Amino acid sequence: MMQEGKGRDRATILGLTSIGHFINDGNMWLIPGIILPILSQVGVNYAVIGLLSALYAAISALASPLVPLSIKWLGGHMRAMALGMFLWAFAIGLSSIGFLIHDLFLVYIGVVLAGVGAAYYHPIGSALLSATYGGTAGSALGINGAFGSLGRALYPLIGSVLIFTGSVSAAYNLWVLAFITLIVGLSVLLYGIYKFDVKAYRRGNNKDDPPNNKSTMLRVSIMLIILLFVITLLRNTAGQGIQTFLGIYINKVLGVKLSVSYGEILSILLASAIIGQPILGWLSDKIGRRFMASFSTFAFAILFIAFIYTGNLVFAFFAILFVLSNFPLIMAVLGDLFPREQVSWATSIVWNGAVTGGNVLGSLITGLLAQYYVPIYGEVGALEHALLIVLILAFISGALWSAVPKPPKRSKVPLFG
Repeated sequence: MMQEGKGRDRATILGLTSIGHFINDGNMWLIPGIILPILSQVGVNYAVIGLLSALYAAISALASPLVPLSIKWLGGHMRAMALGMFLWAFAIGLSSIGFLIHDLFLVYIGVVLAGVGAAYYHPIGSALLSATYGGTAGSALGINGAFGSLGRALYPLIGSVLIFTGSVSAAYNLWVLAFITLIVGLSVLLYGIYKFDVKAYRRGNNKDDPPNNKSTMLRVSIMLIILLFVITLLRNTAGQGIQTFLGIYINKVLGVKLSVSYGEILSILLASAIIGQPILGWLSDKIGRRFMASFSTFAFAILFIAFIYTGNLVFAFFAILFVLSNFPLIMAVLGDLFPREQVSWATSIVWNGAVTGGNVLGSLITGLLAQYYVPIYGEVGALEHALLIVLILAFISGALWSAVPKPPKRSKVPLFG
């Protein structure tokens, strides 16, 4: 992709994509942080909640091919990014209306459709910054990534202030966040139409591109990619199970009322990744990728088990730090293990298969297990038992890193996810 943006356009696109990242990642945590706990409070069972979260993840994956098609149909990346914002606004607005008129089916539809909106931002945001900044996109991506982390950390608190401040929960106030998303989408759209946009492009043959050598592909270790796929799938299944039910756990098991205090607790836990990713990146340079990837997986499982047995939020803080900060390490290991011409292939398999599969399975398995145990242990004990069982997968994932060969080289770990 050619470097297209200059001067003021660069700064504006960085600003718009950073705000977009803040809102997109914030909206993504409205679902497990705000909407799902409210649904649980009004009597929706664990199995339905797990299914909703799984459908959200599955729809997001299935909608991914729409992103390049939207860029082509709309004639630019900014316009497609705006479409993603509009889809988010529609989904959140639909859930808000559902809560207002006490129609949970509309809330369910809003949660599932949010997966379509979630599919848009990340591929478009990184492409916009790479196109406008070219070889100097690293710092821009870092700033942009920091806004995403801030949005993820702050939105549970913002949502709690909007919804739980009064004596009666006002879940329909989600319309405020839908409106903000809509306004940002309109700003992005108008800028893309009247000022500057990165047009849809086709990748042509480049003499500098590595040759597509079938014999090289045959030398790829299929067993290695299968191993990394299994490691990532197991880890992400456990991690997603925790993330889906974290808010509900804080509310039902710890007994923290859905309130502004609840939002503060959840935001502090999620803020752990802001410091976690740089620290794990630095440690991986000093100690090694495989060790840190394995260690962080064991660490989040052990720390979350300690949290379950003690209720101490300090354990939860560091557990979430490791949950949210591990994935860049896996991507770095892929970059180290595979030749340059095969990295995108390996990354695609791990991202599209293992990560997506883990997102779906983690929510679904945890929800079904928790619902199965409700008649035996009650709602509180059922969720604890379900999470403890799912965390077994993290221990298996961490142990399997010992079978991954030592990388022949090292690459820099991205500090922001």
